Amino acid sequence: MRALRPARRGRRGDRTPLSGGRGPDARLVGLRPPITARQRSGGCWTGRASSSPCTWSSRGEDGTRVVDLGTGTGACALAAAALGHRVRAYDGSAGMLSVARRGRRGRRGLTVRFVQFLIAEAPLEPASADIVTFRNVLWTLERPAEALEIARRTLRPGGRIVVSDGLWSAAPEDRSDYAAELARRLPFHAGLTEDDARELLTEVGFTAVMAWQHLFQAPPYPGGVPVFVLSAIAS
Repeated sequence: MRALRPARRGRRGDRTPLSGGRGPDARLVGLRPPITARQRSGGCWTGRASSSPCTWSSRGEDGTRVVDLGTGTGACALAAAALGHRVRAYDGSAGMLSVARRGRRGRRGLTVRFVQFLIAEAPLEPASADIVTFRNVLWTLERPAEALEIARRTLRPGGRIVVSDGLWSAAPEDRSDYAAELARRLPFHAGLTEDDARELLTEVGFTAVMAWQHLFQAPPYPGGVPVFVLSAIAS
């Protein structure tokens, strides 16, 4: 099971491995969202946004167990924790997790743990989560279906997956390109459409796929990037 290391964005097209010297052939770990102007997203990825892909689900339920895979800067994990969920968030990049932990500082009462693991190596017990989230992760993986299968095993029967991603090539001036060697290995380097994600979820065995992007009060990313938010149920 192979995927790419997180990469550090420098000049456009300049990507260098963040850690370990193992280069681009590690396993199932999310690279960062390709939009370079995420801060202009109008708060859609914070706990303040009622339309966040993390906030529609199970609002107000006590003890909901959430696993956020490829958490990056922790925006989705923190949004879920702000709703009272118990969150475990995994990422292979120490640098990204440092940013996520800084984002947690000063926010009392949140139950969230940021842990450095690649998705394929995370200590995820079967049926140990009620919700699993992927925010802008699937486009970065060599085998995204394998990551979704990990999520399906981690969810309890009837648990819910939430997937958000976009067609990042629609805004080339705002995205960060990977080196050609890395890009060739990503089946969705250009980004995913809603139909792409629906097909992946169905192939892995998820059911009751539903769209939620209509809840965004404003476009979450610059450049008119078509984004989607889907949920589905684990059988």
